[in-house]
Amino acid sequence: MISTLHLLLTSTLIPAAVYGQSCSDSTTVDFSGVNGGDAASFLSQYGLSISTYGDVPSTPIQHDFVGSNVALGNGVLEMKVQAYSGSGHVKSSEIVSDDEFLHGSLRVTMKSSMTKGICEGIFFFKSDLQETDIELLTTTSLEASATVPAGFWTTNQAQVEDGDSISENLAFWFDPTQGFHEYRIDWTADATTFYVDGQQVNRLTENVPNVPALFIFNAWSSGDPYWSAGPPTVDSVSQISKIVLYKGFVPEGC
Repeated sequence: MISTLHLLLTSTLIPAAVYGQSCSDSTTVDFSGVNGGDAASFLSQYGLSISTYGDVPSTPIQHDFVGSNVALGNGVLEMKVQAYSGSGHVKSSEIVSDDEFLHGSLRVTMKSSMTKGICEGIFFFKSDLQETDIELLTTTSLEASATVPAGFWTTNQAQVEDGDSISENLAFWFDPTQGFHEYRIDWTADATTFYVDGQQVNRLTENVPNVPALFIFNAWSSGDPYWSAGPPTVDSVSQISKIVLYKGFVPEGC
């Protein structure tokens, strides 16, 4: 989630960067063959776990990550945010890697939720001061609100308390709720580079994380009109069909 932002609003596509070749240390989680079953056991085979913790300090409403909100569907991993009851916390969902690693490439193929009021996030994360992410806000993916521009967000978070995040809002050239698209972060020592469907869309060279971090995907809401909006009035489901994770130096052509 973004705090103080250095905003560069653009939808320009950038030519792909070139990196060294090394594809050996990789994990691919393909959900195409699943149809129900124990999500926790399935994910554990690939070094992933389902988060089960609460009291996440979001405003104005806190949220909890609930294990049962992560489920295996028909060829997908389903990440649910429950309809808000009007009291208490928003029941949300998250998966996380068991191991931390320094640098890598993360690719998540997903279909965004059609339910408004959700933040869908793809992260390399160690702490609030060591984080890079792609975030989709389902209320403003295609149409701006009074407080949030349309599009998705690529961000390197601030690395000092009260510092500025480096963030860019990018326009979609498709409807993210109508099909599966690959969202990718390449993280090297000098930059974080962002791709959608293999096309480079942004590269950030400030606030690049410099310590080992976890992979995280989550879906949540806090009712914040300046970010997630919501909370949702009906159940939301974000669908993931594949996760590919390369650990270490980012490869070209992998």
